[in-house]
Amino acid sequence: MIFKLINLINTVSWVGTISSIIGAFLVASQIIFVGYLAFIIGSLSWLIVGFIRKDKSLTVLNGTFFLANILGIYNAW
Repeated sequence: MIFKLINLINTVSWVGTISSIIGAFLVASQIIFVGYLAFIIGSLSWLIVGFIRKDKSLTVLNGTFFLANILGIYNAW
């Protein structure tokens, strides 16, 4: 059971990393809306990981990124 949870957390963290990298390149390429969607996936993934690990700094950082990305989607719309 514990190994499945660790594997799930590891998978979610990689989803967060990869989607954040993709989001950065999309926004840099001026594909703004889709880039912010990728950033939202990344920040939510890391928010989940931070919550599960009880890592307050990771949770606060990615909660803030999530809100900033929502604002970015709103402005890009």
